[in-house]
Amino acid sequence: MNKHNAYMAVPEARSSFQVNLLSAFDEIAQTFLQAAQGKVHTSLQRYLDGNVAIGGDCFTRRAILLSIHDMKEDLEAPLALQEKVLAELRSLSVRPAPQLKLYRDIATALLRMEVVIRSVAVH
Repeated sequence: MNKHNAYMAVPEARSSFQVNLLSAFDEIAQTFLQAAQGKVHTSLQRYLDGNVAIGGDCFTRRAILLSIHDMKEDLEAPLALQEKVLAELRSLSVRPAPQLKLYRDIATALLRMEVVIRSVAVH
């Protein structure tokens, strides 16, 4: 499977893959939030461009975020994760702060944070 595409076309495989995908996403989000507190854009980029194995296939962490960002289902993210992401968005002065109820909202927010941190580092 292409390491940049975390979408699967077979419905049965997609269901179990989605569980693994969400598990990987939760780990990526927690690690990303810890790294973001240091505001070091190069380590964040390196981390997101690194690989993670899911079901025997290899994907970049950024591809996982993008796959969650593109989810069709309205899956609500855990409240603790919503709160952590909102706190980090506020610390970065990201405006407007998006709704952070769904997993795809969290993924979008993480991607925005990485861009903001990278842009602040350039200036």
